[in-house]
Amino acid sequence: MARQYRVGPNESTFGPPVRRPGGVQVHGLGERHWSLLGLLAEHGALHTGQVVTLLFGSRPAAVRHLGALFRAGLVWRFVYDDDPSHLAYYEASTDGVTVLEERLHRSGHAVPPVLAQPVAGHLLINDFFTGLAAEARTNQHGCLYRWQRAADTAAWLRGYGVSGVRPRAYGVWIEDGIVVRFLLHIDHGEPKPWSGDPAPPPAEGLAGYRLAERGVPATAVLVVHARPEREADLHRELAAAPVPVPVATCTLDRLYAAPSAADAIWNVAGADDTFVRLIDVPRR
Repeated sequence: MARQYRVGPNESTFGPPVRRPGGVQVHGLGERHWSLLGLLAEHGALHTGQVVTLLFGSRPAAVRHLGALFRAGLVWRFVYDDDPSHLAYYEASTDGVTVLEERLHRSGHAVPPVLAQPVAGHLLINDFFTGLAAEARTNQHGCLYRWQRAADTAAWLRGYGVSGVRPRAYGVWIEDGIVVRFLLHIDHGEPKPWSGDPAPPPAEGLAGYRLAERGVPATAVLVVHARPEREADLHRELAAAPVPVPVATCTLDRLYAAPSAADAIWNVAGADDTFVRLIDVPRR
C-alpha cells in the first residue's frame, strides 16, 4: 500500500510535491482554515469524510476549505494505490507545518510535540477517533470528552510513573453517566522488520502496567488485534499474569463492522466471551 500524491509536471506521484520557494499563499485564509490545518497536523492524515465529521458537518464546506489549503501549498493530497475508491487523504505539507508553528509561536501558544509526524497505525487510530466523534454527534448518547495522541499520552503517563508501554492514544468516553478513561493499544502481530523475528507475545506490550507503583490512571486498556489468534493469545497470557486494570480486546473485523468503538465489540480478559459496550468494560 503506497501513497500516490497529486503533484506537478515531471514529479513522481509516489512522493510529496517538490517545495517551491515563495509558493505558499496564506492571504485570505480565515480562522476555520487554520483550525483545519491544525487538525490535519495533529492527526497526520485525514480523508475528506473524517474532516466533515470532526470539523464541518458539511461535505461541500469541508471540500471547499481543503481545496483552499491545497492551492495555498499548506497541505498535500494523496490516495492509496491499492484503494479502488481513490479516497482522497490530506496531510499538512512541510510548508504548512512551518507556517502553523510560526503562527502558534506568534500567538503565544505552545507547539505540540511531533507535530504532523506520522505514528505507527495512524490510519486505524484516526478511524477509531472519528468513529467515536461521529457516534457522539449522530446519536447524542455519548461524548468523546478527551483525546490525546501517542506522544502526549506517553508524557502524561510518565508523570504517573508508568513506563515501558506504548499506547497509541488516550481517551475519555462518557455515556449514560458512565466515564471510561481508556488507553488504546494496537497489536499487529507481524514479524519484526528486517530481522524477520516472530512478533513478541501480545501481553509483553502491557507488562509496564504491572510496575506502576502509583497505579494506572485509566479505567480500561483497549487492545485492537489484526488477527483473532493474537487476541486469544493475549487472553491466555493475561489469565496467567493479569495487569491491574481491565483489559478489553477487539479484532479489526469487529471494529470495522460496528458503527463505532462504543458498541458491543469488546471482549474483557478474565470475563466470559460476551461482547460488551465500551462503557461496560470497567464493570466486567
